[in-house]
Amino acid sequence: MEFKSLIKKYRGQLISTPSQTVERVFIEYKKKIESVRETRDISNLIQFLREAAYRSFLVEEAEFNVAILKHITENLETPSEIYSVLVREKLNLHSPEGEIVEQIKSICGEYAGRISPYIYELCLSNTQSRRSRAGKTFEAIIYKMYEAFDYEFSSQKQVGKATFEDKGLGKIVDSLLPNIQAFDDRRDKVIIGTMKTTLRERWQEVIEELQRTGLPSIHLLTMDDNISKSKAEQMGRHNVIIVVHKDVKQAPHLREKRNIVSFETYFLEEIPETMRYWNR
Repeated sequence: MEFKSLIKKYRGQLISTPSQTVERVFIEYKKKIESVRETRDISNLIQFLREAAYRSFLVEEAEFNVAILKHITENLETPSEIYSVLVREKLNLHSPEGEIVEQIKSICGEYAGRISPYIYELCLSNTQSRRSRAGKTFEAIIYKMYEAFDYEFSSQKQVGKATFEDKGLGKIVDSLLPNIQAFDDRRDKVIIGTMKTTLRERWQEVIEELQRTGLPSIHLLTMDDNISKSKAEQMGRHNVIIVVHKDVKQAPHLREKRNIVSFETYFLEEIPETMRYWNR
């Protein structure tokens, strides 16, 4: 089996999906999540849950790395031969304990160096996986937070990408509150959401999507803490409401920007106001 295919197979077997990881974290910290209705500290809760999900993932990734390297040592001809030669030539079990430890260190170092192409491929795969997971994990946390607050919503994952496309919604739109039927009935009274852990240049895609689809506005949820005044103003001119950590909202250059709102304002004021309209 090609090494890339082997990595993909083991990753699927040994590492939980972002949704599964988030589900596990929400169960583990159930009381902390339930208390947020009283503490109202939503920004720090979201940050805490992201960190908890990442720690959980790192444990699985470490086990995955061990399994991959063990597999290639046992089953691939070149790594197996390298390992066997090194052990045979460098390890003397009759040596004093301290010398055996040094021999093992030497074997590990040389073995890692000689199979470095495999390690490079594994590290590259891990880096790409982490980038992909970051956004999906953030998205899963937000959806679980909606559920924790009993907010109805429709997401692309729930109803399918094709359904969103039929409504003229492109890949940028992740969710609708309260639901897709409400979007059909009165789109200006629906919270249209997209999520990006960091903005970088990708925020321009959101503006392009608004212009293409004619959407009245969009809420962009992000954990980015580096939002410039000019970027905020440009997005504001295109009706992009940026939802950020409360500490970011309090930055001097963003404090007075009405299109910059905290997670607290979003969850405790803006969504309830939308839900009241549809529930009356």
